[in-house]
Amino acid sequence: MTKKSLAMSILIIFALGILAFAGFKIVNSIGEKKVSEEADRKRDIEHYYRQQNVAFFEWGHARSYEPYNKKYEWLLQAHMNLYIRNTGKTITLADVETFLAIPENPDGTPRTWKNDETGIVKDFVDWYWLWLSTDEVRFYKDELQSILTRYYVAHQDCPYTTLSLLTPEQIIELDKKYLDPDYDLVLE
Repeated sequence: MTKKSLAMSILIIFALGILAFAGFKIVNSIGEKKVSEEADRKRDIEHYYRQQNVAFFEWGHARSYEPYNKKYEWLLQAHMNLYIRNTGKTITLADVETFLAIPENPDGTPRTWKNDETGIVKDFVDWYWLWLSTDEVRFYKDELQSILTRYYVAHQDCPYTTLSLLTPEQIIELDKKYLDPDYDLVLE
């Protein structure tokens, strides 16, 4: 082998090495990007689930899909009372229950309030997080609890001491008293 052909062979091997290394880096970069995009998507979905779980149920719920839970209907009704009054829009317990009955979109991706096709749930959760920062939600629930406590003191046979023991219909009754102090509240 001549010096020229040896130099050419070394150059070709060196060039192939560089091409192989560059190809590896490109493939690795694409793989890392896909992993990063998937991690970002997972983090977003967990965030959206947490937001909807807090709006529908209570603080501290998981960052995963939570089915409809009747235990928290009282709280959801209180949130909906404020929402309806503040926005003039309508949402019902049935709307939320129907939405949560389907945990996945037709394409198999997780269904969250962000991709609510009706817009009813999306509008409600958007409103909730906006109003939560104003403390109006907490103030309203405190006022309802205060009304319930006064009612309990005046009616010793009343078995209800906390809002969480009430039905959505009873929360609506408390709301009527909240709006009109002269309203004759009866919790049965």
